[in-house]
Parts: sequence; structure tokens; C-alpha cells
Amino acid sequence: MTITQAIILGIIQGVTEFLPVSSSGHLVLFAQLFGVQEQSIVFEVMVHVGTLLAVLAAFSREVKLLITSAWKLVRSPQQAPALVRQDAGCRLLVALIIGTIPAVVVALLLKEQVEQLFASSLVVGIMLLVTGLVLYAVEKRAAAGRSTEPSLQDALLIGCGQAAAIVPGLSRSGTTIAVGLLRGLDRESAARFSFLLSVPAILGALALSLVDLFGGAVHHGAGVLSAGLVSAAVTGYLAIRFFLRLVRRGKLIWFSYYTWLVGAVVIIVHLL
Repeated sequence: MTITQAIILGIIQGVTEFLPVSSSGHLVLFAQLFGVQEQSIVFEVMVHVGTLLAVLAAFSREVKLLITSAWKLVRSPQQAPALVRQDAGCRLLVALIIGTIPAVVVALLLKEQVEQLFASSLVVGIMLLVTGLVLYAVEKRAAAGRSTEPSLQDALLIGCGQAAAIVPGLSRSGTTIAVGLLRGLDRESAARFSFLLSVPAILGALALSLVDLFGGAVHHGAGVLSAGLVSAAVTGYLAIRFFLRLVRRGKLIWFSYYTWLVGAVVIIVHLL
């Protein structure tokens, strides 16, 4: 892999990880439709680190709050129920934990089945159409948000949306934001919770990649790995900021047109 290829792959990962267009779907298409070799495990680890850094930088205030809240709960476990009721940071931390559980369960129980789906460009195309439908429907039907803080039930349902998005082509951010909006969260709160929920998801993917890495991987030079990490981090950060502005303005529907177009092209090419 050249440094130029590493930069391109990092940009694809950084942008599609956070825009509601399905990063996994685009990576499958990039590999299958354009004949590009899938990156090695060690490179996958680095671009995941890049996207993780993007989230941590974009939401540094919330991350600090979560770390402080985690310390409070660890330091005083007997007061945990009271802290969750009284402390917004503790409630957010518990909501993120609950929201992560469905994806963990699906990943553990259906790992082999999900991996098989990544071999099918037809599945990606169909799921991209579904992503567009979800974004279009929620933009047309979601009422004005009434809440800035997800309840634990909201977190569980949003987590179920994230679990469903393990299927390639179904956008994680698009699905989770859609569920949040339908549950009555305002636009910015739904988007922020979705992005924060991506932190344990990215950490989980990173952990799985590290397990595979220690089993043996093709090593790249420091320049290639650094180029992938930096390009994923920078473009991921910019994608988050750009997407938050569009969400506030009610422009999710723009991405439905894009995913419909790409999904239709993929299905047509597959059938032909």
C-alpha cells in the first residue's frame, strides 16, 4: 500500500464513519466494485484509532464529563442509584452502556452470519436503499424534539438501531439518529448521543481488530500507517462538524437521495 492509497482509504473511513451513508457498505463497495484490495488488519486498526480520535476531539467536553462520572460511580458504588438520578453525567454514562448492549449481543451471537453479508454487494445495495428510506421518513415524520436527554428506554431502543446497523449498507449514525428523533429527542441531542454511542462501538471494532492482528498481519511502514490514521482523524472530525450543522438545519433528507442513488447503481450493476 502506498501513502497515497493510505490517505484515500483513511478519508473514506473518516467521512463515511460519521455521515449517514454506511461506512461498512462503502468499504465493501470500494473493495468489490472497484477491485481494490481490502486493507490489512494492522491498517484497519490505525484508521479506527483515527476515527476514535475524531470523536474524542469533537466531543471533548462530553468525554471529560463521562470520565468524571465514571470515577464518581467507581469511587462510591453504593451511591450509584442516587448518582444516576441526580447527576446528568452519570445518567448519560449509564445510557451509553445500555445503548451499547444490543450491538454487543448481536455481534457475539451472529458474528459469522454478519460476516457472510459483507461478501454480498446486493445486500449492501438493498440496505443503502433502506437507509435512504429511514432518513427520508424520519425527516418527514419526526416531530419537534421535546427532550435533550435520552431516557434509559430511549437508549436501549437507539442501541437496537445501532445493532441493526451491523448489516453492511445500513447506516449506524442514520439509524441511531432516526430512532432518537422518533423518541422525541431534539435534533442536536439525537446526533450527539449517536456519535458518543459510536465510541464503545469503535472501541469494540478496534478490540476485535487487535485480536486478529496478534494472530498475524501484514505490516506496513510507519509512513503508510501514519497517513491512514491522520487522514481518518482529520476527515472524521470535519465530517462530524459538517453533519451536526446539517442535522440542526433538518437536512438529513439530502443523504437519503445519495444512498438511494448509490444503492440503485449497486443493485443494477450486480444484476447485470
